[in-house]
Amino acid sequence: MGISPSERLRFWAHELGGMAKTGLLYADDDPYDHDRFDRVLAIAEGIAELTIDAEFRPDRPYLRDVGIVSPKTGCSCAAFDAAGRVVLIRRADNGRWALPGGYAEIGSSPSENALREFREETGYEAEVEALIGVYDNARFGSLSAYQFYICLFRARLTGGDAAPSRETLEVRLVDPDGPPADMSELQRMMLSDAAGRRGAAMFQ
Repeated sequence: MGISPSERLRFWAHELGGMAKTGLLYADDDPYDHDRFDRVLAIAEGIAELTIDAEFRPDRPYLRDVGIVSPKTGCSCAAFDAAGRVVLIRRADNGRWALPGGYAEIGSSPSENALREFREETGYEAEVEALIGVYDNARFGSLSAYQFYICLFRARLTGGDAAPSRETLEVRLVDPDGPPADMSELQRMMLSDAAGRRGAAMFQ
């Protein structure tokens, strides 16, 4: 059964609001970009007010984190070429090697999020083949301030060229049996599972 027009508008409002908040977080010091994202957020608030009969004020902001606090969600991609090599990135934030990935964005499925992050961080194109597992960073001695779950997908490299981004210092195709030394325990586990697993998905 399809959803009603008001429900569809509400979903679009949440997606627009999420995009605006992400844009405000990552925008450079360009006042015009900030003005545009502020305007998009205001439009999202207006649409939401029409669909859920609510008024958003400075003391009652739109899309703030309220209610039950839950772990963040990340989506990563282990993409292999025809020779069995895997695409790794060296992250700009900590200088360590990892599988491409990032936090999920509103309005996209886990696999769509994983492929978008993969394209943005590597310059390559890929096609998802399988869900490898869901990983809890808290179980792997993570030093992150947040607990988060990572949905890891195995993918097949289909095109593109290596292109570092603002989030990646290097992009490299490597033998999964000989990854760089500077990888976290969690990243090593995910790479090992993606390279060798063909059965049920992993979970903690």
